[in-house]
Amino acid sequence: MLSPKPELVWQGRVHLGDEPGVYGDSCYSGLAVDIPLTLLKTDPGGADTTTLQIVTEDVETFAGYPGHLITVVLYEPEPSQPLHFREVELASTRLTSADDNRVNVSINLANRPSPARVSVRVRVDTEVPAGLYDDFVVTRLSNKSSNYTWVASLGFPA
Repeated sequence: MLSPKPELVWQGRVHLGDEPGVYGDSCYSGLAVDIPLTLLKTDPGGADTTTLQIVTEDVETFAGYPGHLITVVLYEPEPSQPLHFREVELASTRLTSADDNRVNVSINLANRPSPARVSVRVRVDTEVPAGLYDDFVVTRLSNKSSNYTWVASLGFPA
């Protein structure tokens, strides 16, 4: 029997926000981070969906603001330009204090080629006045796919 646990894709500490050095044990990336991963469908008859889980630390958003933007983007060939690719947004959601530092993003890969090259973007909520941006840490990205129909690996292999 396969494990029902999520598949760990990436684990580390990336600090997002407008105050470098708040987290001395983290790499500071500024206002956004973009994590590339490749999703491979292991069962052609299996589900066309998978769920990506982003785990953070210290997210504290202000009431009245939308929260940090999480976007999953697919990179696919541009039909009108050979050897060029385009970005296609598969899903987006917001991360707020109410999410308790964990958000799941379900993506539908029906009629998409496998392997699928996607990225998970986490962007600080910039509707808040500059200087008051939330500083937080992205710590983990996991893939939750029923029976491991979709397996993930970090990066885009050639």
